[in-house]
Amino acid sequence: MLIIPAIDIVSGKVVRLSKGDFDKSKVYDASPCEYAKRWQDEGASLIHVVDLDGAKSGTLSNLLVIKDIIKNSRVLIEVGGGIRSVEAIATYLNAGAARVVLSTKVLEEPSFLLKPELKPYLNKIAVSIDIKQLQGSDVVTSGTAGWSENGDILLDIPSFIKTLSSAGVIYINFSDISRDGMLSGPDIVKIVHFLKLARKHMTSQLSFTYAGGISSLEDVKVLKNLDAAGPEAFIVGKALYEGRFSLKEAIEALKQ
Repeated sequence: MLIIPAIDIVSGKVVRLSKGDFDKSKVYDASPCEYAKRWQDEGASLIHVVDLDGAKSGTLSNLLVIKDIIKNSRVLIEVGGGIRSVEAIATYLNAGAARVVLSTKVLEEPSFLLKPELKPYLNKIAVSIDIKQLQGSDVVTSGTAGWSENGDILLDIPSFIKTLSSAGVIYINFSDISRDGMLSGPDIVKIVHFLKLARKHMTSQLSFTYAGGISSLEDVKVLKNLDAAGPEAFIVGKALYEGRFSLKEAIEALKQ
């Protein structure tokens, strides 16, 4: 299992939101590059970077800052936020990003993944499902457009997962927005339910990464102990920034 530290960026600064609410954010003093170096030094092999301004606007608002992170990092960088065109995908991958994360564009237009010009990039694309609510056993409300209320979309997980895996996507990120930034611990029942449903309907092998609510080393161990029923990786943010545990400690916990 892989632990992935997150760097969320607003106006060039590192922030953490509570439940995806831009009005409930905390700004941290160090720069995005300084945090990237810190996570790299503590043992990260992949860092998850999100342009939150871009997620709202649909543009690459913090492109220069993120390019600087990529340029100055020795580890892999995954980038999301505002990536809604083939050109935007190419911009980040050509800059050296290992993977780009698509959400709004694919949730609203799944056929986007079938564009011929996208085929060379499919093995470097992750699709993100940001779950706000479960609407029955198969349907979730997912946030889009920076998680604004008017961006909510109902998503039928079986059919959506079939579409993604059939198109050739390998990586699926899924988050629980109700727990994001709240340090309340992950909802294990929800995680296992989602993964069981998704894996039942995938037509090719997918790799799942979870995010939301991880607050302690005990949460890390619980996710690890899910074994095959759990995700292949998980993203952690606020717990690291608030000093609940270090990345190095979490990596060691996964080895035990």
